Amino acid sequence: MNSDRTILQTLARLTAAAGFPVLLVVARSIYVGQLTSTFLLWNLFLAWLPLLFAALAVGLARRSSPLALVPGLAWLVFLPNAPYLVTDLMHLAPDGRVPVLFDTVMLFSFALFGLALGLVSLRWMQRLVADRWSRLGGWLFAGTALGAAGFGIYLGRYVRWNSWDLLTQPSLLLRDVLGRLTNPIDHWHTWAMSMLFVSLLIFAYWLFHDLEQS
Repeated sequence: MNSDRTILQTLARLTAAAGFPVLLVVARSIYVGQLTSTFLLWNLFLAWLPLLFAALAVGLARRSSPLALVPGLAWLVFLPNAPYLVTDLMHLAPDGRVPVLFDTVMLFSFALFGLALGLVSLRWMQRLVADRWSRLGGWLFAGTALGAAGFGIYLGRYVRWNSWDLLTQPSLLLRDVLGRLTNPIDHWHTWAMSMLFVSLLIFAYWLFHDLEQS
């Protein structure tokens, strides 16, 4: 299991790395002469939440606190917010004010960083589960989480549900989800796009794991 020191070091490095995409938004705003692309900053903030919840869950679990389940569940609910930044690439379009390649780099940097936040948080949670149960249990947990995250990305991008709607509008959200689960043929687009997102996440996590082992 990750030590408190290792987690803090990782958080510090990621915080420093976040400066690059943020500076690109600042540079774009200065060049244009007005604040632009602020939605990326908000989405970046949301992308940090699963990592923070995972760090809290690991810390509490190390102390054998039953409260670890609370941030653990919050991590799963907010996990889609991290890789969701990949879908912001759809906002790439020439607007005549800045070179389109600048916006390409800016959007890609946010997408890459959001994906990294999600994968690191998943790795922490997988190790936690593996240490508590087994290595196989850890991988089954990781696969399930990636599947749920892919579905969550779809709900956020296409249906415009937010993670906190599980608390503010639980009945409406659950009704919508159950409708898609019980009528997969009528909601084929949901599952086609969800599987696309899940495939991307599995591919990215496989690369992440492979590079970690090299």
